Amino acid sequence: MLTLAVALKEKGVPVPEIAKELVIKTGKNAGKNPSVASLYRAFAEAEEAAADDSLPVRPKPVRIRRPGDPLTPEEIDLRERLQAQPHPNTGIRS
Repeated sequence: MLTLAVALKEKGVPVPEIAKELVIKTGKNAGKNPSVASLYRAFAEAEEAAADDSLPVRPKPVRIRRPGDPLTPEEIDLRERLQAQPHPNTGIRS
C-alpha cells in the first residue's frame, strides 16, 4: 500500500485524494481509508529509511505478540539485560 501511495504522490496526486483511494486490508480498521496524518507519517518514515540505507521504500514487517506466545531469543536477551539494570529511582535490580 505504501508503494502505491508513494507512486501517486510522486505523480502529483494530493495526499487527501491518495487517502481516499487506499483501503486498509487488515486489523481493526480493515475496510477503512487511512487518515491523511497516517499517510504523511508513513511518507516521512519511508523517506527517512531511504535516506539511511538507500533501500527501496517498503514498510517494515511487524510481529504482533499475543499473550502466551513464546519469547524469541532476542526478547529473552532483552528481558535479562533489562532485569540486570538497577531501577532508576531505587537503584534496586529487578
